[in-house]
Amino acid sequence: MNVNALSTGGSEREGVEYFRPDDFVINIIRRAIANEQYVRVSAERKGKLLLLPKEGEYIANLVEPLRFFTTHAKEFQVEVIAQGGVVLPEGEHHGRNIDELMWTVAFHASGGRLMEGCRRDDVVQFRHWPNLSRLPTTPNTMRIVALLTRHPTSITLARRLLKVEREEIYQVYSAARCAGIAHVLNRKAEEPVLKPHRNQALLGLLLNKITGL
Repeated sequence: MNVNALSTGGSEREGVEYFRPDDFVINIIRRAIANEQYVRVSAERKGKLLLLPKEGEYIANLVEPLRFFTTHAKEFQVEVIAQGGVVLPEGEHHGRNIDELMWTVAFHASGGRLMEGCRRDDVVQFRHWPNLSRLPTTPNTMRIVALLTRHPTSITLARRLLKVEREEIYQVYSAARCAGIAHVLNRKAEEPVLKPHRNQALLGLLLNKITGL
């Protein structure tokens, strides 16, 4: 379990420590999904992701997953790929579920903090069980998921009922919210406006044409 607060991308309000999705690879992936862009995301000596949002899949080649998912967003290179230009790595015929990727990135970025846009007084119901056998978990993740799948409950009350540390339930809630599993019932959930990634290669060509005039 990773419930130690990270030094990167944190803030504190009302005694709750938050992390910003913009500070990690989370919103890079979200932007690709929201705009159905095929994107390659890489960080030097840490690995890369190939995002296939129209198929709801991704392919990962990561040296150290934890380091990759806790790397600051400014260290990533993002390449937009034309639909016809997507080439799967040798031996890969399809990827893994991209919702599982969203759980994983938020889980590791959280480090026991609550994701911005989430609140400790949110009344939450999980839409379905995540495939926990393929996901990073805490010792009590199964108990948290069981409660919030069966009974809409506030995050604070769920922590008290289950007698778990707040860092643990914040980490699970952040992961579930990012994966689209957690539905907030007592308010309209805050959702970010996610613009498409710019095609850096195309911008380079345009700049070359301009400077060549």
